[in-house]
Amino acid sequence: MRSKKLTTPDPDLARWCAALASPQVADKVPPGWHTTRELCAMLGKSDTTVSEQLRKAVAAGKCERREFRIAAANTVRGVPHYRLLGK
Repeated sequence: MRSKKLTTPDPDLARWCAALASPQVADKVPPGWHTTRELCAMLGKSDTTVSEQLRKAVAAGKCERREFRIAAANTVRGVPHYRLLGK
């Protein structure tokens, strides 16, 4: 069976092509935000321990989690960052 050809052009096709062709841009991480790896190095603890402590701290409202786009190798990826709330 032959596939049917698209007879009417998609009006959004040009917009989709432009959006997907534009390069991804990394975010500028504000001061005070740290990745899990950075916190592991600062605290001298393992990734597993720090991740569990961060999960509990976010649930308790002691710190905030936000993803920033970070350039890694040939791509830009969302990486979770954390900062303390209050003083």
